[in-house]
Parts: sequence; C-alpha cells; structure tokens
Amino acid sequence: MSGGLIYNPDKLLGDARNDFVKAAAPSAGDSGVSEKTTKETPVNFWYLTPSGIVGGLPLSTQGFSRMRDPVGAEAVVNVVDGRKKVADDYFTKTDGKYRAIVKLFLLFEQQVSELPDDEAAWPIASGFLIADDIVVTAGHCAFDYSHGLRRLVKVRAYVGYKGHDDLSDTEARWGTAVATTVKWCAGIGDEPADVAFIKLEKPFETVKNKFTCTQTPVSKENADLGVVGYPGDIMDGGERGARMYEMFAATTYNLTTSDHNMLQYKIDTYGGNSGSPVFRDRNSLVAIGVHVLGGYSYNSASVFDGGRYGNRFEALQKTALEISTVAKHPTRATNPDSTKAWLWQVTQTTTEADADLARQLLRSSLSQAQKVVEDIPDKILNAVPSELSFGPEAGPEISILAAAAIATAGRLAADSQSGSHAESLAASRPYDGIIGRALLAEAALQHFSSKALNPNEKKQVEEFMAPVVAGLAPFVIKVAPRLIKGVLEPGLRLLLSRIAGKTTPKAVRSENGQAAELDTGFGRALAGQELDFFDALVKAARADRDSTESFTSALTTFGDFIGSAFKKAGPVLADVAKIGLPLLLGGGGSTTEAAPAATTSLDPLAHRAIVAEACLQSFVQMHTELSSDKREKFFKFLVDRAKVLGPKLVNVAPFAVKLVGPIVADILREVDEKKKADEKRQEFLDFTWGH
Repeated sequence: MSGGLIYNPDKLLGDARNDFVKAAAPSAGDSGVSEKTTKETPVNFWYLTPSGIVGGLPLSTQGFSRMRDPVGAEAVVNVVDGRKKVADDYFTKTDGKYRAIVKLFLLFEQQVSELPDDEAAWPIASGFLIADDIVVTAGHCAFDYSHGLRRLVKVRAYVGYKGHDDLSDTEARWGTAVATTVKWCAGIGDEPADVAFIKLEKPFETVKNKFTCTQTPVSKENADLGVVGYPGDIMDGGERGARMYEMFAATTYNLTTSDHNMLQYKIDTYGGNSGSPVFRDRNSLVAIGVHVLGGYSYNSASVFDGGRYGNRFEALQKTALEISTVAKHPTRATNPDSTKAWLWQVTQTTTEADADLARQLLRSSLSQAQKVVEDIPDKILNAVPSELSFGPEAGPEISILAAAAIATAGRLAADSQSGSHAESLAASRPYDGIIGRALLAEAALQHFSSKALNPNEKKQVEEFMAPVVAGLAPFVIKVAPRLIKGVLEPGLRLLLSRIAGKTTPKAVRSENGQAAELDTGFGRALAGQELDFFDALVKAARADRDSTESFTSALTTFGDFIGSAFKKAGPVLADVAKIGLPLLLGGGGSTTEAAPAATTSLDPLAHRAIVAEACLQSFVQMHTELSSDKREKFFKFLVDRAKVLGPKLVNVAPFAVKLVGPIVADILREVDEKKKADEKRQEFLDFTWGH
C-alpha cells in the first residue's frame, strides 16, 4: 500500500492490463498505453466545525445506511453471514494492513439544530485513508437525503478503533472540510456519484501505510472483492459497530449491465459500512470502489474513474488537498447557490487516462474486427493464423453466423439443466431473432465504419461502445473460438451458395398481409429509445416495397425478421454474458477462475461480434441525435443490408444452432466434471484426521 491515487497510465492499468491483454491482444503498433484527456470538473465543498464533547468521543450513536427500498433496512445478503472479525494486530499496529481503515462519527445539520452534541445520536460510518489527512467515504456521509439530516457539520475520525471502552491504540482527528461531487449535491442524491473526501485538521501520525485507489475495471470474472469496515448491526461490549469486520467473496460483475452502472456484489454489509473501501483482492488491497448502497440481494459501490461510469477522483483529491480552514479557502472558489451561503465550488482541471481500459479495448477490438473483412491473402494456405480473413463479401456473413452462434450458445447454457438437455434444446428450439439481431448489429457496424458519420458523431458512438465492449469481452473472447467452430459448416454453405447463385425468392405475398406482418415478433415489450428505433426501422421497411415482399419463405417475412430481432432476441449477447457464457467458463457459482484462452485465428470473429452488438446498442440510444437526413439514410442502410444478407442467413442459421448444441453440451459436461473433482479435492483437504 502507498499513499495517494494512481494517475500514471502505466501504473493505472496494473493488474487490470493483464485482464485486458487476455481479452484482446493490442494490434500491431499499439503501445497499449491509454491516451490522456484533460477535463474540467466542478467539485462542491464546505467547512466543518469541531465539537465541544469532552474527550471528543460521541457515546450515543446510531446505524447509518442507504437502501434501495426506503421502507427497508440494509441487511446481510447471504443465507450465511460471511463477515469475519478482523484480528486486532491488523488495525491497532501502525503497520497493520487495515490501520488506514477509519471509523467515523458523523453529526448533521438537522441534528445540531435540535440537540446538543453530547445528547445527539451520531450516525456511524466507515472510510479509508489515501493520505495522512484525507479520508475517502460515501457521499451520503457528507450530505444525507434518506433521513433528512442534510449536510455534514461535524465529524470525528478514528484509526485503530475497537470500542469506546479501549482507546489505547487509537488516534483521532476532527474533520475540517468535506468535498463531494456536484451530482450528489444536486438535490436528488445521484447514486453513482455517492462519494466524498474529508479533510482532517492535521495528519494521522500512527498510520504507516495508506491505501491506493485505481480505476474500477468495467467487468471482471470471479474477482476476489472485499469490503472492510465497521458494520453497525454487530454488538461488542454493549456498543453497536465497535469492531472492524471483513468479507471477501468471488464476484463476477459488469458495470455496463448493473443497476446505475455501479459495482455490485453479494458481500454482507450493514449500516455503518457506508464509506468502506471495496478492494479488488485480498492480497494487493487496492481499492476500486466505495461501498454506498445496500439491498436485499446485493450491495453496491460507487466507482473510480471508470470511463463513462466513474467519478473523477483526481478532481476530488485535488480539492481536498487545497482546502484547509475557512480562512484559507481557495481564492478562486465560488458560491454556486445563493440560498446556501455555506456551499463553495471550485473547478479542477485534471489529465487522466482517456476512458481508460474500455477505450483501449474498443480500439483493439475494432482493429481485430477489421481483419475479418480484409481481402483473402493470395497465399492463404501459407498465411499465419493471425492473418486469417474472409474477404469483404463473405466476411460479414460469417461474422453474423459467428455472433449468432455465441449468443445461441450462451442462451443454451442458461436454459439448460445438463449437457444432454442442451443438445435436446438445440434440436428443438429455434431461438428466434438471434440471427436477425446479429445481422442488424453487423449492418450498424458497417454504417459506423463508412463515411456516413462526421468525426464528432463517430466519437459519440465510440463513447457508448467502449464500456459495452469492455463488459462483453472477458466473457466472449475466452469461450468464442470453441463455439465458432460450430459455424464453419454453415459458413461453407454460404460460400458455396455464393458460387452456385443467389437464393431463389419465394412467392410474393399481398401488400396488406405484408404490412400486418411488420407488427409481428411477439415477445418482450419495447419502450423508450429502443421502441423509437424499432418504429423507425419498421417505417423504413414499409417505405421499401421490395423489403416487404417475399423474404425467404411463406413462413418468414421481413416483418417477422425485424420483430423477432428486437422483441424475442433483444440485446441477447449482453444478456448471455451475465449468465450463459460464465457457465461455459466454469462460473455460475464456482469460485475457480477459468484459465485464459490462447489467442486463435478465430478471435477476430469474436471481436467483430462484440463491437457490432455494441455499435447497434449505441445507435439505438443516440439515433434521435442524428439529423433527419442522416437518420433516414441510416435506417435505409439497415433495411438494404437485411434484404441482401437476410435470406441466405435465415436459411443456414438452423445448421449453426444444431452444430453449436453438442459443443455447449460437451463444455457443460466438462465444467460439471471439474466442479465434482474440485468438491472431492476440497472434501479431502477439509477432512480432519483423528487418532
């Protein structure tokens, strides 16, 4: 552990760089180091006052937590409480690994107006030192909305705390100021912005090691996350929240799909844990989040500099370093709200890694995806695996089949109870819409790669794509090569059909029937931007008479194709990355991390599937921001590509599903056998030898 936050890009990536390299090898000439961006971030702060309590220690306390359900109370989320009491040496000794965990006693504006300090029940919370005189904690510990207590006015911070009856190994400080995000102070308590920095009256002198923070990786499989702090539900010596507890648990998470894009975990906490560090593993003790929110089934943390999801932590830290006392507040500080004379604001200019690992991964994945559609080398038989390509005509078609195979495999795994069950489902269940979703995603990627968008529009799309790609990659890349083998036979069928001639259209339906079928695709209800996108696509299809005529058969129309892609399939690749694909990696409850897959010549197909889906999701969210002319051309492009590619792909897609089924079944059997072997090994290790 070392003091301060990390901002050097090489150090910033740290172990997260290894995860990035496993997911996608950087393209030739790519240094792998993130570009930097300079950004101005406003930060709110105000000053605190010391208390008149004799001895400085509040004896009347109360638990303090935030809950998704306002009528509930934060509680242990696991059936068996997994928290363990921290050994005294870990936090009472000056070099103890948890010495920098801080016990906080808080007093808020509303409390001060009602009772004297020594009579008020001070809420308790946790925090952690990143410098000798700076504590990181939750934003709601600085300004409370849930209980109507309003702004923090007094705070007492302790290190080495183990109860009010024994302060022999403790050191205490009053807080002099607090800095927090503008979004948290906006009047609604923006959940992802729930973080604050407390400046202390003077540095702690008995804390040898401070904690380091690094950006929160967008996603991680079986991360060894841990929360350490002072939960308020456990009594010790008659005092609530008197002792420090820890819990580490294997956690698979994805910021792109979590509620409010926060870090979620099934680690037991309680009121009093607010502000606790969330460590990325028990060995390095590097913080990647701040615990802020409780729930019945999972808990959440605000995240650090996670691209579009994170808080600009350097701006908060710089503010905490600048402020000290009321007499020495920054001369450039302003009052952003005339109704709050106590509130100050300063704008910090910081230069940090640009969208961090997510943007790096997007650049690398786009580069890999381009290989799929490059011209086939003249000496294809002598080409090295990394040079494998399929050409600009067949490449997109095979990419669509590959994406469909990955998504189908994930859904099969999620729906299956065993390997045999997966095979039977593959033979009987069509998984409608998956091929259509993959086709529209490929068309969206082709439009993005064309010259149809200006640089600013492309940058907007990339900003949305980056975290989606980073969230999907760890799950897709590892398992994809084995699954994609299932599309090789259908891919050959496509190539042969290109040589033999075009698919013969079937009988044309009447115009009235076609119009009605555009509204088909029963399944989930669409809303918001997704519904607007779907309606615009249907409108473009209706305007193109050719597309609403014969598609592939008397049973499959263009309307079926579009409707199923959105209403039945939806963002299927993102969905199966939560459950289905982790099952194929040995996840779904297993604490054993799957070994990274070796790079193969099929990886570019997996990358193309990822960036295509991310691209489609991006256009769904931002299509209304395009000019009417560009929007019309975009949807016409999607319809045109679907008309060309759809008939053949719909015909060959069933072969891909049937071939992927046995592969999924084999993987599930292997995972099951490995779990049984691990259980037997653990039983042996747990066996107690007697005499």
